[in-house]
Amino acid sequence: MRSSLRHRRRVVRATVKPAVAKVAAQPTFPWPAALLGAAIIAFAVLLFIAVPAFAAVPPVSSVSDKLTCQCGCAAVLTECPHQDCGWGIPAKQYIKQQLEAGQSPEALVKYYVDEFGEQVLAAPTKRGFNLLAWVLPFAALIIGAVAMYFLIGVWARRDGADAELVPTRDVDLAPEELKRKLEDELRNFD
Repeated sequence: MRSSLRHRRRVVRATVKPAVAKVAAQPTFPWPAALLGAAIIAFAVLLFIAVPAFAAVPPVSSVSDKLTCQCGCAAVLTECPHQDCGWGIPAKQYIKQQLEAGQSPEALVKYYVDEFGEQVLAAPTKRGFNLLAWVLPFAALIIGAVAMYFLIGVWARRDGADAELVPTRDVDLAPEELKRKLEDELRNFD
């Protein structure tokens, strides 16, 4: 019986090995990997074609962030708090139309500056007299810090000098003398 089991194993091994060898030896083309690679390449090409088309129109905020609303709220046009703003809503619609028509954001900002003056800008220009609006706050902070440094130094030195000039109390005074001194000072106070 034992010999028949061994014989069967040999027969099974002999039949399995050539079959495995035949499968491994056959050349096969990896279709799933090739299709996946082609799909990735096609997606990348479409992405490069489609992205410039979507990015061609700048957002309205590229202009409205640089302007203040002229309805009186003094807020940046993008963040005007009024729901039915008589100036902000038409201005945003006009900006959107002009951007879709191909107008550049810089040209639209220039249009509004020409139309309403420089007070329409959310931030002053960085040239001419407006340069003071950019420099002055920082200069004031620096000057204030230097002044506080020297003022604290003067106060610290003066406190030490005043301590020597303060007269010492006379603790040896009798209670009657203290009462008399208090009454004299209260009379002179009125």
